Amino acid sequence: MLRVTFAGDFDALICLDGTVPERSVFEQCAHAPLLAADGAAIKLFRQHQLRPSYIVGDLDALMAAPERTLLGDVPQVRIVDQETNDFEKVLQFAQQRGWKHLLVVGFQGEEPDHTLINWSVAVRYASALQLCFYDSHRYGLPLATSALVELEVGETVSLVPQPEASVTTAGFVWELRNELLQWGVRESARNVVRKPPVWIEVHSGLLFLFCRDRLPRAPLLDPLELG
Repeated sequence: MLRVTFAGDFDALICLDGTVPERSVFEQCAHAPLLAADGAAIKLFRQHQLRPSYIVGDLDALMAAPERTLLGDVPQVRIVDQETNDFEKVLQFAQQRGWKHLLVVGFQGEEPDHTLINWSVAVRYASALQLCFYDSHRYGLPLATSALVELEVGETVSLVPQPEASVTTAGFVWELRNELLQWGVRESARNVVRKPPVWIEVHSGLLFLFCRDRLPRAPLLDPLELG
């Protein structure tokens, strides 16, 4: 069992080659190294005049872009592996560096198959890393363990199974009672916090919790002490 608070710091910020968020997101997280997945480096430079700390991936998009010379002094980590996409390559690089608390942006948008594949990669690494996804002022956190989560009264929360999860909740307007959530069948969408902290008991499976963002703070998942 875990206690989830929003009092931590991100070890690194990962930008994927989807829809890049507003510049203020990167400014708020300027303390953390910025890892760009290949083509994301080009978007960061074109849209925000930002230079990442590292560019990671097969680098085919970077090599084909005129900005490659302007980004030539940024450390580049070329990984040629057809079995992994650029998101997984960046996650592997972060693991090698010992970075565990990761904020991920730009993971959706552009081509829909890329978005779904990125979600699949996220599920694969959910137990090894503490991933937090940001988009449109919302956080997305994977949960495979029961957790007491520090949220706010009136906050809108969704629980999305990956691909299924049996869940019981306490502290919401509409409670779940050992109910099975399944991808393509049922989700818990746009629930409202009634009495925080909320209790989310995951009997089995994996789900993503979506809530309001707490930038620049990172979620901390610590063991819950019962006394």
